[in-house]
Amino acid sequence: MSIRVPVEARAESQFPLPLKGRVERHRFPSRRLEGNPWNDPAERELPVYLPPSGVTEGRPLLLLLSGYTGAGWMHFDRPRFLADSIVGRLDRLIRTGAAPEAVLTAPDCLTSLGGSQYLNSIATGRYEDYVLEEILPWVRDRYRTGPTVVLGTSSGGYGALVLALRHPEHLSAAASNAGDAYFEYCYLPEFPVAAREIRRAGGAEALLREFFSRPVRDFGPRNPKVQALEMMAYAACYSPDEASPGRFELPFDIEDGALRSEVWERWLAWDPVRMIRTDRYRAALRRLAYVYVDGGSRDEYFLDVGARLFAREASRQEVSVDFEEFDGGHADGRPRYDVMIPRLLAAVGFPPPSGDARRL
Repeated sequence: MSIRVPVEARAESQFPLPLKGRVERHRFPSRRLEGNPWNDPAERELPVYLPPSGVTEGRPLLLLLSGYTGAGWMHFDRPRFLADSIVGRLDRLIRTGAAPEAVLTAPDCLTSLGGSQYLNSIATGRYEDYVLEEILPWVRDRYRTGPTVVLGTSSGGYGALVLALRHPEHLSAAASNAGDAYFEYCYLPEFPVAAREIRRAGGAEALLREFFSRPVRDFGPRNPKVQALEMMAYAACYSPDEASPGRFELPFDIEDGALRSEVWERWLAWDPVRMIRTDRYRAALRRLAYVYVDGGSRDEYFLDVGARLFAREASRQEVSVDFEEFDGGHADGRPRYDVMIPRLLAAVGFPPPSGDARRL
């Protein structure tokens, strides 16, 4: 029996159309990242997507933050088979009338350990300042953009929430797809795994030397070596050694795996669920035009729970947060940008030409 290929059912992602908009790629030298403790590059690539009309003045700006081990330029590359880049999704949303024209930029905030969580740290460098005091003003001034919204997945979703809570004067709305939240569920279960791997390697420095000399290719959610690297990367952001630039403290004892409560408390202070219980961040949440959080019902890090609890805590503070749960795991959130982008833009005064963003 011969089989016919139903080519009429092909998704656009199989053979993505050329962008209607265009991309400009800049080399951005940062003063904020100069002299960082790990000597990570201070000059980075900064890509910017421009809408099909070429008009950027007054257009909303999307600030896209990447997940752990991700960098902004990745979202501008041609995706793998049956996938779609976030920039490609934005271009299609604009082309089909599902979203208005907008500008998008995505900074590179990688560190030697894979990520910065978009925070200032004496261990990693001033990545919060890099994004908000350098990248954002430069893009706004060069392209004369309108209101800025921030969005991202995983650590990028975490960064979107935390930067919006810390700097509502710069950011008008935020969206987090499977962003790190409720640290007891997303981090704590990995501590004994990380302690075991570090101990097997002969210590944290020995494990990092192994990583640097023989990079791991499988960055799946249950690779124990990657789990150890992640916990060290997060520790550099949440619990740096304030007396020794470039160094950090782990929230668990390497030898016996016991929780170090004084360090763990420092981590918890950066949990978005807890942050919005304080007056400062509760007030910031109320200033934002729109906040969206979601998580997959099969998320390996239980970040659907984190999103749900963030929205519930916001509700207790009498602040509305848009929460959605979708069917999928941690890596299945890219289609959510088709939902997030139109809603974010509508919330800051730019509804989709074709209809109501809330129906998406």
